[in-house]
Amino acid sequence: MLPAGNTVKANDVTPLVVINQLAPVYVRFALPEQHLAQVRAFNSQAGLEVRATPQGAPDLVVSGKLTFIDNAVDPQTGTINLRATFANRDQQLWPGQFVSVSLRLKEQADAVVIPPEAVQNGPKGQYVFVVKPDMTAEVRSIAVDRTEGQDTVVAKGLAAGETVITSGQLRVTPGGKVAPKSG
Repeated sequence: MLPAGNTVKANDVTPLVVINQLAPVYVRFALPEQHLAQVRAFNSQAGLEVRATPQGAPDLVVSGKLTFIDNAVDPQTGTINLRATFANRDQQLWPGQFVSVSLRLKEQADAVVIPPEAVQNGPKGQYVFVVKPDMTAEVRSIAVDRTEGQDTVVAKGLAAGETVITSGQLRVTPGGKVAPKSG
């Protein structure tokens, strides 16, 4: 606030008024630099969807588009700065508000997904124990495409609907009987 009688000029240190744009609204965020090549590749193909969830409103998800990728990696943090634009017609996002952001690079239909704790490492590579219909265990070599959070996407070696063992693998023997545990 300026006292009465002060001179007001353009670009002064103390602004008289701040005007915030509500629609569209921009969200700035950063990603680790190792994802830059994928982000650039997928963004050049079809543009990328960005989803924002305001803090305190976990059920509210607002969709926007990635509109800016910085031209330099921040050497201090090893991150790349990005910006998404949200139409914000219903004003669900507010300038200066903190939001959780997710950037969807691609959607893989019909992916076989298992918990990461089911994957075991052996001398011949990665494998899982599969529960066969007769409730016996079978060792199955698999190829993991990627792990994202609590999901491991299996590229080959496992079919949709098969049951894998996620705990107690040290006690499992190939061809041995297994009993499912709840909880």
